[in-house]
Amino acid sequence: MIRLLSLAFGPFAEVEPLNPCFTPGHLKLRLVVDGEPNSEVSDDRLLGELENAFPGIEHHQCRNRNGREDPGGAERGIILLEHESTANQAHLLEHLVLEFLSLVDHGSSLSGVTCAHELPRERNDVFVECAEEPVGRVLSLIAVDVVNAALDRRSLNPLYPDAVRCAREVLRSGEGRGWCPAGLAPQAGIPQPRVESVLELFERTGVAEPEGYAMNFSGEPFYRLIWKS
Repeated sequence: MIRLLSLAFGPFAEVEPLNPCFTPGHLKLRLVVDGEPNSEVSDDRLLGELENAFPGIEHHQCRNRNGREDPGGAERGIILLEHESTANQAHLLEHLVLEFLSLVDHGSSLSGVTCAHELPRERNDVFVECAEEPVGRVLSLIAVDVVNAALDRRSLNPLYPDAVRCAREVLRSGEGRGWCPAGLAPQAGIPQPRVESVLELFERTGVAEPEGYAMNFSGEPFYRLIWKS
């Protein structure tokens, strides 16, 4: 399992030379994560599971420091390093967050970079362009859970694609009010029982928390998005 150690938001101008596709001065999200050095899931299989759940990842293209597409990535857009599983896990997390941001913002073009630490070897810093901190935080927490589910050999469908669709509706609303399955299901276009599973996932990952009410005639749980951690 990968561990999320910290989330931070800022310009992080020092990493811009590492990816010439960065927009100078663009705000970024930084995730510090420890990868799983003893994973039983191969890097190729992990990539395949993520692509199966989120097909848009297949169109991502890694680039070299000159901003050109890497010739080694012609067959597959995302480049994986040999014998560097923890760095690959963090790199795939980077692409997953970028894909989620694209799905929520309907095709916005954003860039990122993953930087491996020398010590401890499993530690990586992931930087992703992101204009809004709450959006980045919510989607990052979901993305970390997706990678861990794949490493744990759990199915990603339909729960995690549902989670991104629900997150899109909640984030686009800009409201911090309580959300219940019956209200969110028609907006996300997902059956209510699946929305119930998504809201439980939001609570488990720290995206949302149950909203307490003195009286609730419907008996449905209400959840409030945690905008800041």
